Amino acid sequence: MTTIWITYAWNDNNDRDVDFVAQELIRSGLVVKLDRWNLQAGRRLWEQIDYFITNPNASDAWLLYATQNSLGSEACKEEFAYALDRALHSRGNNFPVIGLFPSTIDANLIPASIRTRLYVSITDPDWKERIKSAAEGRTPNILLPNVEPYSLTLHNLTGRTDSRYAIEVRPRAGTWSPFVAAIPNGEKDRVNPHIQHGPRNVIPQGGILINKGSVISNDGAWYCLFAQNEATPTQSYFIFCNELPSQLLFGVMNGQPQYRVDRL
Repeated sequence: MTTIWITYAWNDNNDRDVDFVAQELIRSGLVVKLDRWNLQAGRRLWEQIDYFITNPNASDAWLLYATQNSLGSEACKEEFAYALDRALHSRGNNFPVIGLFPSTIDANLIPASIRTRLYVSITDPDWKERIKSAAEGRTPNILLPNVEPYSLTLHNLTGRTDSRYAIEVRPRAGTWSPFVAAIPNGEKDRVNPHIQHGPRNVIPQGGILINKGSVISNDGAWYCLFAQNEATPTQSYFIFCNELPSQLLFGVMNGQPQYRVDRL
């Protein structure tokens, strides 16, 4: 099994944060070795990691648990850079050296040697796979999220008396024209919707809609609002409403594409 050594400052494990990292990496299938780094004692970092970095039978990768505490001084950063140089000299440039950060950190504190290699934030939901794949010398197996072909943003209109919400929709590619937005017909009075058109991410204060109108669908299920203005990746429609509908249909009037969202 692949073995990874974790080097960390003692103070960074006061609340067992490093123990948690080790536990999760073990559960992912790695063999984890911990090496404590006592900044106050003044022991050189290289002297502590010499064996497990230079011996191929002792480690397959090296991870530095890096925080404001462990990278907060120039002396500390210089010592790490020296240790990294020694590690790469003995194991080669393909030896995985990984920086793990528990949160965002001032970029100026990250040693250049780590910035040009792999560094991972524990806020990344795929942090374990990124470390494991680097230690095993393979491409990370990360499932990419499914991105809908439309953008939908719910805006809370605090302070407005005419509408409480604005639902912004736009295509990520292509255009919608004529545009339609529809809600269940039985919710028309409760929701009291109306539409406006304008630049993405900018709540319109007014505007002119071409050939706008409203209609009930042939089956009587939907109350539809329509207009001729094009919805584009940079021009959105905003559905203003007093209350959120249980369902929203939007897209091209009497054509495709059309999309339906059941929970807003």
